Amino acid sequence: MTSLSIILPAYNEAKRLPRTFSLIKKAIKQGVFDQCDLQEILVVDDGSKDNTIQAAEAAKTELPQIRVVPIVPNAGKGNAIHTGLRESRSDWCLIADADSATPWDQFMKLWWAIQKSKEPTQIAIGSRDLPESEIRTSQSWLREHMGKTFNLFVRIITGLPFKDTQCGFKLIHRGSIQPFISLLIVKRFAWDVEFLMFARVYNLNTVEVAVAWEHQDDSRVSKLKDSAEMLLRVLQMRIRLFFLKWK
Repeated sequence: MTSLSIILPAYNEAKRLPRTFSLIKKAIKQGVFDQCDLQEILVVDDGSKDNTIQAAEAAKTELPQIRVVPIVPNAGKGNAIHTGLRESRSDWCLIADADSATPWDQFMKLWWAIQKSKEPTQIAIGSRDLPESEIRTSQSWLREHMGKTFNLFVRIITGLPFKDTQCGFKLIHRGSIQPFISLLIVKRFAWDVEFLMFARVYNLNTVEVAVAWEHQDDSRVSKLKDSAEMLLRVLQMRIRLFFLKWK
């Protein structure tokens, strides 16, 4: 059976992880992951200053698949995800936010989108911006429209066709990304764009799948500071990728 790793990048998530672990346990009982062998739940601790590691270790009694991967010092969400992808021992990796903003049963949508694709597909990304997407709890008007504006710039600058590159719910065939995983350098919130750009250059097929989504408070993304940094990184990576292709 195909093996699966869940990768949870975590920074100061001690308060939210217990709920997430409870939801994962419930999803397992409901058969959400029955199409795969869920081998491990990688909690990649990105230099947390609270009890994130202790919260993850304590949950092992009910979820023995949990494996904590510590990073010191804090380096960013992208770096945590890159680390999780390198540390994974499975065929497929499901990247998800530690706050469970995308319900776990949405995994089946990504899985079946890949299985039913007319051509071999290596990546499925969740999307909050397709007509079939279900926004159960909305974020603030400002945050929502800043996200839409950022995605518009991403499509203009990079040529990526996706409506939502930033949804934190992605299913990736680990073996397919090995040729370029070491080339990824964006360590913070714009990691998704760089990853999808490289996937396109390496001819990996990616499907965008409408998912349900529930906004969670206490976001780690700063509206202005991180949005500006993300846009700058997109411009830099577009230039960098141009020269890599030229070489």
